Amino acid sequence: MALLSIKKPQGFSRWFLGHLFANPLNLFIIFIGTLVTIVIRMLIPIILGLALDLAIIDQFDLLTDSEQLSLLSHYVGLILVFGVLQFLVSTVSTITNEWVSWTSQKRIREEFFDSMQNKPLKFHDSVKTGELMALATNDLSQVGGMISPGFSMMADVFISITVAAILVLAVLEAPQLFLLSIPFLIAYLWAIFSYNRKMAPISQTFMRKWSGIATAVQDNITGAEVVRAYANQDYERGKFMDYVLDFRNTWYRRQILQARYFPTLILFSAIGTSVLVGSFLIVEGQISLGTLIGFTGVLFTLIPPTYIISFAVLIFNGGLAGARRIYNMEMKEVGEDVEEISDTSITKIEGSIAFKNVSFQYPTSKGPILDNISFTVAPGQTIAIVGPTGTGKSSLTKLLLRLYEYSGQILINNVDIQEIPMELLRKSIGLIEQDIYLFPRSIRENIAFGDRDATESEIIKAAKLAQAHEFITKLPKGYDTYVGEKGSQLSGGQRQRVALARTFLTNPRILILDDSTSSVDSKTEEEIVKAINAVSQGRTTFIITHRLSQIRLADCVIVIKGSQIVAKGHHSKLIQRSPDYRRIFGKHAILPPLEQEESEIEGGSS
Repeated sequence: MALLSIKKPQGFSRWFLGHLFANPLNLFIIFIGTLVTIVIRMLIPIILGLALDLAIIDQFDLLTDSEQLSLLSHYVGLILVFGVLQFLVSTVSTITNEWVSWTSQKRIREEFFDSMQNKPLKFHDSVKTGELMALATNDLSQVGGMISPGFSMMADVFISITVAAILVLAVLEAPQLFLLSIPFLIAYLWAIFSYNRKMAPISQTFMRKWSGIATAVQDNITGAEVVRAYANQDYERGKFMDYVLDFRNTWYRRQILQARYFPTLILFSAIGTSVLVGSFLIVEGQISLGTLIGFTGVLFTLIPPTYIISFAVLIFNGGLAGARRIYNMEMKEVGEDVEEISDTSITKIEGSIAFKNVSFQYPTSKGPILDNISFTVAPGQTIAIVGPTGTGKSSLTKLLLRLYEYSGQILINNVDIQEIPMELLRKSIGLIEQDIYLFPRSIRENIAFGDRDATESEIIKAAKLAQAHEFITKLPKGYDTYVGEKGSQLSGGQRQRVALARTFLTNPRILILDDSTSSVDSKTEEEIVKAINAVSQGRTTFIITHRLSQIRLADCVIVIKGSQIVAKGHHSKLIQRSPDYRRIFGKHAILPPLEQEESEIEGGSS
């Protein structure tokens, strides 16, 4: 199934809230559940205060024992009912909160994965793999923690303050105590907002430096062989410890800020002052003892959320920083539209190719890698591309797959490849490079990656065609052999042949072989060349190589030098007429006399 072009709303807030409010009903359930839980939690001390007032008034003594027991049982029963109801509502709210957290993470994780899969190669060339791994794991986990329990913790505090104010005024009817608490409330909220404001930049730095540690670990795991080959373990360990110590400094700043968190002190000051002033008001007959107990009981219910608000702010800011980093990474490059709707009616690629004034430059290069390249290829032709290192040979063939943006035109079947559906284009082209990548899976899975619906016989046929079947069957587990990270359990030649089999299985109309026999011995090369010659019949084939045995078999040779085509034609003509072409083989073969001293491009329509 093709990847979808990802369309995101403009702005981080809309992007994040779009994920969070994907199911408003769940958020409504969470809000109502939190509200009911807090109301019940605060009503219980108020009920206790009312019961106490009832127990100490004179009229209570006038009741019979059974009436007194019935009245007290009423309050006790009410508290028990509220307790059970609080438990049930809290359970539903917590489960829903966790579900919202999971589904939000799932949506963001899927979007992030699709976005990374959909990015052009110039994006992946410029981004560190370790940073992407940190975003996909740690940052996303932080986002989940921000939603649950972060949001519920933050909401608990602010809803609790609102409910407490309403209950004090409406139920307890204690405006004096409410007015007394206003200065403490202002200081309390200011301390929380100030703490949050200071924690936000530290959390962003914390996430960024965590990403640095992940990148350092990934680099050392990937480059383990090089590190050991140069005996640089101590140097790399020192670099890693620099990242760790830098991370520790940010961690210390965060811990120190947490240690200075003081809203709890303000809350206890409010409780102490309320008891002192409330006692005086009781003596003056302005409030009852039950009212004071109910008021202080409401304040005491704020202690647990006040303690956890420091943790809530921590994970809230961590999640917010992680979400922002994920969003910024997704927005770095516009993804490839692999399911674009095209006006062209092309449904099958035959293999005729034309480059018209094509130029290309990498973002980091000082000048063009390819400059005004033009040539045509007839269906079924084999084209060899040769030239010094760094002249854009591989880049030229990658442009066929639309892996990079370029200027000019590339036509297949006389249709601009920009108008050919991406999936059709890439499934019609088989690319085998010198630097082979195999997935850390079995040989069978790696070959079948070319066609996931392939049968066992088709996989074996492709392996035989690539001269891989013989060595595979000699392995202890045959096709089920695990190849290791990047195919590390196989030799270079074995990796090359597995990659060939993977490509042959796709039955592409166009083959691109980029130094595909560079890692094999002469005997294996001869066998692979035979297989390539057999499979390339009727297919347009590009061969990037300096091996004369393969170049001689090409219908046309294109010589690239200094970002331009300096010669093209059949080997037999170029070896006699092109100084640049002769220079490539001058040290390895006895050349015929140069017929003419010119560097003009040879050849016809090829």
